[in-house]
Amino acid sequence: MRTEQLGVVYTQSWVVNFILDIVGFVPGSGITKKIIIEPSCGKGVFLTSIAERLADEVLALSCEWDQISHAVRAYDIDSKSLKDAKNNVMQTLVQKGCPTKIAEKLTNQWIVQGDFILEVVPASDFIVGNPPYVRATEINLEKRAEYVKRLHSVTNGCDLYVSFYDRAIDTLKKGGVLCFICADRWLQNQYGRRLRKRINDECNLTNLIRMHDVDVFDKKVSTYPAITTIRKDASTKQLRFVNCFPNFNKEDASAVVRWLNNEPRKFIQKNFEAAIINKPTGADIYPLGSHELVDFISKAQMQLPNLEEAGVNVGIGIATGCDEIFLTEIEDIVERDRMLPIFYFRDYRKGLLSRRRWLINPWQNDGQLVDLERYPKLRSYFESHKERLKQRHVAQKNKVAWYRTIDKIFPELMKRNLLLLPDIASTPQPLLSFGLYPHHNCYWLASDEWDLSTLGGLIMADTTKRFIEALGVKMRGGTLRFQAQYLRLVHLPKYDNISEEIKIGLSKAFQAKDVTSANYYAEAAYKEALN
Repeated sequence: MRTEQLGVVYTQSWVVNFILDIVGFVPGSGITKKIIIEPSCGKGVFLTSIAERLADEVLALSCEWDQISHAVRAYDIDSKSLKDAKNNVMQTLVQKGCPTKIAEKLTNQWIVQGDFILEVVPASDFIVGNPPYVRATEINLEKRAEYVKRLHSVTNGCDLYVSFYDRAIDTLKKGGVLCFICADRWLQNQYGRRLRKRINDECNLTNLIRMHDVDVFDKKVSTYPAITTIRKDASTKQLRFVNCFPNFNKEDASAVVRWLNNEPRKFIQKNFEAAIINKPTGADIYPLGSHELVDFISKAQMQLPNLEEAGVNVGIGIATGCDEIFLTEIEDIVERDRMLPIFYFRDYRKGLLSRRRWLINPWQNDGQLVDLERYPKLRSYFESHKERLKQRHVAQKNKVAWYRTIDKIFPELMKRNLLLLPDIASTPQPLLSFGLYPHHNCYWLASDEWDLSTLGGLIMADTTKRFIEALGVKMRGGTLRFQAQYLRLVHLPKYDNISEEIKIGLSKAFQAKDVTSANYYAEAAYKEALN
């Protein structure tokens, strides 16, 4: 990939050969008559293996070296890396018996300094590589705007590798194969929606090899890599999924290639597990994890309603845009009916259960801002902080509403029992609350159909964690995000379809904060509901 400043990480050579084997770029299969592209070649880790394989077929067929002059195109924007790539490829060809002048000519024809995403690129049979992982905010603004303008699946929020996927799909011939080792975030996050839909509409994602914690790069990285294989062909309903364990190695890779090509059944080995799974449709999120986890999630998605379909409302607490002004511990700082008791999860986690905070509430029950003339203490308080409040983006958009919070208040929440969950946690930790408005560092669940203690027992169980693990974007340290967008992906039995014994068991487990008991009754509820 790229230089250190630009986020370069190079792929281990055995992983490169694994990818070339997966796509079928092997000597003896006619690769001298095909076109392969490496869109971000760096120092030539992929290119040297490609050159070796092409040379082996040239020698086996006793054909002329110039017959492979159009077989490869490789791109990179970094001139120093390209110089190294050319030297490495030349040495490889010469060592295989290619005359030095011809090797130099081939290398210069194959390797191009330029941006793959913006260059005129030949139609290809294979595209392989390790596209650069650069956050959206770190991409040159002019280039990012051009990528968004040209590409189907790219928005301003997309990390750079999404542009490589999208451009590669444009470049593939009918029946051509794309195989990248790259972060798998696009399979599950919001900015990958367009790419997921495009692939399901126009291509066939055939193989997905999840390689979290496997030593696949030349240095330790914090991304979660996967090898994804996409064929420019009609989409099928299933894909071959491999979940690799940390000790996965070269020998395991050979076994996986054999399974991908021949074996129709599950394949469980010491360092990996492989199975054929159902694919999501459209822009839906891909479940990732062990084969048992993926199987459970897939069955639940097909047979059970999601959280909202089961009668549970989901929301997030209030974002103020300036907590140091809108939140207070002084009970009478403004008029009493402008003081809204608030639940602050950080206090709860620190054990500060007696600490009380209030939201200084600028909203009427009808969703309109209050008239400050009617509230002299409130007006005086806001006026004393006016300059700070007016600097906020939300105030810049509407200067008359300079004293508003980012979010509006939903007063009905104060009259309902709510289950509250922290935004970030290692496990779901719901708690029951009444009469406190949730702050934005937590999400809330409410329902007219469920007993919330029963629901709390089901939510606190590992079954809920399994949904978030399989469908949510992973964070460093193994923590999970219990955001509304992921909670809505939890599928569960309908309340009326759960037996009374299980309901009581879940309720008691929640009240006692007994996760072991919650797990027992949750598993029973799902077993009862799933065929």
